[in-house]
Amino acid sequence: MDSVRKYLEGTNSIAGVYVQSTKQTMSIYEAKSKGLLTPGTSLVLLEAQAATGFVIDPVKNKKLSVEESAAQGLVGNEWKNKLLSAERAVTGYKDPYTGNTISLFQALKKDLIVKDHGIRLLEAQIATGGIIDPVYSHRVPVEVAYQRGYFDEEMNQILDDPDDDTKGFFDPNTQENLTYLQLVERCVRDPDTGLSLLVIVKKGEFYFFIDEQTKTILKAMTTTKAGGKFQGQKVSLWDLLYSKYITEERRRELVQQFKSGAITIERFMEIILTIIQQKTTTTTTTTSSMITCTPPPETKSEKTTITTTTTETSFHGIRKNVTASELLDSKIIDKKLYEDLNTGKVTVNQVSEMDSVRKYLEGN
Repeated sequence: MDSVRKYLEGTNSIAGVYVQSTKQTMSIYEAKSKGLLTPGTSLVLLEAQAATGFVIDPVKNKKLSVEESAAQGLVGNEWKNKLLSAERAVTGYKDPYTGNTISLFQALKKDLIVKDHGIRLLEAQIATGGIIDPVYSHRVPVEVAYQRGYFDEEMNQILDDPDDDTKGFFDPNTQENLTYLQLVERCVRDPDTGLSLLVIVKKGEFYFFIDEQTKTILKAMTTTKAGGKFQGQKVSLWDLLYSKYITEERRRELVQQFKSGAITIERFMEIILTIIQQKTTTTTTTTSSMITCTPPPETKSEKTTITTTTTETSFHGIRKNVTASELLDSKIIDKKLYEDLNTGKVTVNQVSEMDSVRKYLEGN
């Protein structure tokens, strides 16, 4: 299931900012208007939003097109054209020679967009779940991106080994140039919406983030003993730490204990595994009770089957519907799951909720 949601939805782009001193959440544009972010930093963050699916209102938890966001005042009209240009990373660029719709990478190779700008948008797409296919309106796995000409080894090398010239994003708290993924990893997650928010601290305030050296250590520590969504998988301590099972406060507490030497890396892993086990055991028990107590009525079951049969072959993509056969061709679902869809063994809703599919369908 995790493998499907991943391609439909992606991980969050940076949705807005969280002002640590006031505990206030606000949009990128509002933060710029209040002088909390520079215009340059704000623009690249909004362009990254547009290039990964939608412009985000973190207060109302809404995802909008650039046109909609400008109409509703979420962004200023002075940036509308630049954001429409970035949005073409999702909807596609027009090849001036053939008239065909081409991807961000293809537009970059044809010099239709400035190299640094294109690399920044491409990196944001990859960091949030995968390269977007503008023709079919969903993200694709890396191997499919290679096959369709949406990526190549040279670009992979550039993004794999970034230097300051290709670190197109900026941490306003430390004045560092970072990759988009590095900046996303410094964000906090809104407990109500799940959106990633860039923390803004005042001078003298404590700014918590995990440095690159500690991150490397946490990523190197792996286990196959995790439960829940990680059952049976080899997974790093880093991924477990940033999973839905660990709260922001607990994460911060454990990292600080580890960095101070109060706990070893092994003890760190034990604590995380225990937390996940406790949470997944509770969830399983609750779910089992609900199923036992509230079996669905016979008539409701028949009605649901009829409804899903009519929609089983089509999924809601980033900007338009995506067929099950396209998901199969893109290696987002396998042949067995495709056949189960066609025979009614699973529904569109069930497949859409799989982590491995959602990542590719929904954008940011």
